[in-house]
This record gives sequence, structure tokens and C-alpha cells, in this order.
Amino acid sequence: MNQLETPLSDQQVKTKSAAEAQRDERREDILSAAENCFIQYGFHGTTMQVVAKAAGMSPGNLYRYFPSKNAIVEGLVERDRDEARRRFACLDRSLSFWEQLAQIGNQYFVGEAQSKAALCIEIWAESTRNPEIDAINRPFEGEVAAQLVEMLDSARARGEVAADIDSAAAAQMILVITNGLYVRAGLRRDNDGADQFQCAMQAIYGLLSGAPVLRRAGDKLESHAQQCTPQNPSL
Repeated sequence: MNQLETPLSDQQVKTKSAAEAQRDERREDILSAAENCFIQYGFHGTTMQVVAKAAGMSPGNLYRYFPSKNAIVEGLVERDRDEARRRFACLDRSLSFWEQLAQIGNQYFVGEAQSKAALCIEIWAESTRNPEIDAINRPFEGEVAAQLVEMLDSARARGEVAADIDSAAAAQMILVITNGLYVRAGLRRDNDGADQFQCAMQAIYGLLSGAPVLRRAGDKLESHAQQCTPQNPSL
């Protein structure tokens, strides 16, 4: 007869929960330190020893939390994926597609949100050379694309975009445009990103509605997407 396991006492449960919370907090500290290191030194200039020093711990202790640099990257990607899930889940689905897109876009591309751009560039660049990093990063983009497809399907049903829009293709083009915003933000930090995001929204509006956008009127860039029609994005 197998001996039954003795149930944990309330105190043991509390102690275990506290230990798990402390470990999770330490993992977050390490990920934040690693993020700063990747931005400052680049992917290849950041070693496990560099991360350990930045996190205020010994390399041996660091390996107890993350067995490799790729594991740290996986932790960073998973953290960003959780944040993206939370942001999409918090969208008010009663708002128009354009209002939802503007809301989540501002969270990623305007002001201090641009600070992650340099890190993304490092990870994307390494993905082109390292199949393991690519395998870690690629599903995240697929998940965001699926969220956009769902939003576009609803927008089409409400008449907010052209009726013959291919949601999957449109989602990919939105990602192409917004990924470009991130690259620009990482390379040129000369403003808070608001102007570039507005132009991106206008371009996306043109793609999805067929309306002319970003046309010059004299010496001023005129956005026809800003005219007051029910289908226009809120910029």
C-alpha cells in the first residue's frame, strides 16, 4: 500500500506561497536588468555575467533562475506577451475599431512606450540569425495578428471598414506598418512618436477604407482621414 502524502499545513502553504512570490519577484528583477543590458550593450555584448552584475547577484545564482541567455529572452518575450494579452483584453469592444486601434497603439508607440523599441530591434535582429530566438519570438506576432483579425472581422460587420477587406492580410499589413514604427523609434528618438503614429493611422485608414490619405494641399500635409465621417479613425 502506498503511503498517502501528508497534506500541507496552512503555515506551510503560506510559506510556500511567500517563497514563490519572492522567486517571481526576483525573476522580474532579473528580466528588468537584462532588458537594460540588451539596450545598453546589445545582444552579443550582454553575457550572463553582465546580467548577473546588473541584477546584483552572482552568475551561479542567476543560472538558478535562467539556465541561458536564450531563456532570458524567452522570459522577456513571455512577459511582453502577457502584457499584450492584458491590453487587448482591456479594450472596450463597444468602441469603434479605430478607437480601439488608437487606444492600443498609443500604449505601444507614443511617449515612454517607445523605450522598448531598442530592445525589440535587438531581439528581431538576433531572430534572423538564431533559430531558437526566432522560434521564441514568432508565436507572439501570430498571437497579435489573431487579435487584429478578430477586431477587423467585427469592424467589417459593423461597416467600419470596406466590406471586401481580407482581415488576415490587413492584419499583416498593420503589423508591417507598426513594426516599422518601432524600428524608427529605436533608431531616431527625436520626438515622442505621436506624429508618426498619426501618419500610420492615416495610412491604415487608407488601406482599409479606400479613402485617399496623406495628400499634399499646398505646403501642408492634408489628412483626408481626419474629415468627419462615421468610418474615420479617431486621431
